[in-house]
Order: sequence, then structure tokens, then C-alpha cells
Amino acid sequence: MALRIFILGGGRFGAHLATRLCEVGCEVIIADNNPKRVEDLSEEGFHALEMDADDETALKDAGVREADAVVVSIGENMQASVLATLLLKELKVKKLIARAVDVKHAQVLERLGADLVVLPSRDMAWQLAESLRSGVLSERLPISGEYQLAHVRIGGALDETTLAAARLPEKFGITVVLISREKARSNTGEEAREEPAMKDFEPHPDFVLQAGDWLSVTGHRERVDKFERQCGLKTSPAQS
Repeated sequence: MALRIFILGGGRFGAHLATRLCEVGCEVIIADNNPKRVEDLSEEGFHALEMDADDETALKDAGVREADAVVVSIGENMQASVLATLLLKELKVKKLIARAVDVKHAQVLERLGADLVVLPSRDMAWQLAESLRSGVLSERLPISGEYQLAHVRIGGALDETTLAAARLPEKFGITVVLISREKARSNTGEEAREEPAMKDFEPHPDFVLQAGDWLSVTGHRERVDKFERQCGLKTSPAQS
């Protein structure tokens, strides 16, 4: 059964989140108090509702208590964000996630009892800082201390090599958790303008790697850096 996610706030963050959730098969309801925004979202195919985030009756009628998770993505209006979070806690929603615009806002939302608080601008800045710090192209996510999850696009050094023969844990001290490969796509029509779809594979020892594959790896930052320098694609994905 598909997860049911309720999003309060249909701005850029809420719309991007709704788009991705729909892509992975979730049932999404997105609510906003701006009639034009709701109209635009509906025209784009979303289940969109016009309502105020502090309207308890409307929230109940819309089914927030039955949703698997509720996301408060009202970042710009901190007062509305705080009031919505407080009300949703009182309604005892199953899981409450809130978006913050700065650290103080995040601290308030955490004290109100949000299960998870995200600070997109800070989190993206940290990821970019980590890439710049290491002089790499890959996306980096911190795990703990200097340990990271990295998405590295490999080059010719590992082309047509099995995962077992690559001996990445022995050579680099990293662990592959997922392999992703672009599906073949048409060069004509609408499909040519779409982002290439990816197919994911479990890291089986006999899996044959190809140049251009994306490897999701975990390990110490310095070891991941070494792996990317020696085995990563030398140009950015946009240039390849």
C-alpha cells in the first residue's frame, strides 16, 4: 500500500518534494492558502487543496491524522510554520517533519516536538562545502565525523571489471552499497529532453561495472577522496 504524505505549503520546496514523492509511488496531498498556487499545482496533476495551515477543522477533514507523514514546508512565514507544527502535534499526527529557514527556527520546531527538522539551505551548503573541501565532483553526505556516503561516477579505470575483481574494500577501504546505471534512451522526440532514468543494482560480487556507472559508497572522507581521484570520471556529469 502506498505511503500517504500530506504537505503543508506548496512553494518551491513543497512542490519539489511532492514531485519526487509521486515519482516513487507515494500518495501525496499538498495544501496551500494561495488560491493561484493551488490552481497551478492542480493543473500540474497534484492533489492540491486550498486551506490555512492553522485551520484545525480543515486539517482534520483533509485527513492529516490518517497520513503516514505530514510535512510542514512553510519556510518563509515562520509564525505560520510554528503554529502549524504546534497544531499538528496536538492532532497527534503519525510523523511530523518541518522545514526551517534558519537555526533558531529549527530550534523552535524541535522544541515543539517535530520528529525531524530539515534546513535545506544549510544542508546543501554543507554538502557543497564538503565537495569543495575535497576538490571532488561527487555528492557527499555526512554520516558521522569524517565518515561519508558519496555518489561517485566511475571512469574507465573500472570499465568491464567485476565488483569482486575491483577489490574496493581492500584497495580503498570503502564499501559499495548501491550501483546505479543510466537506462538507454531515445535521441528524438520528447524523451530526448527528459532526464535519463536510472536503474539500481545491488552490489553483487559478479556485477560487471561500466564507465559512467554511479557507485554509492561509504567510508572515511580521505579514502573516498582517493577512490574518486583514481577511479572517478574526470569530467562533470553535465559534460559527459
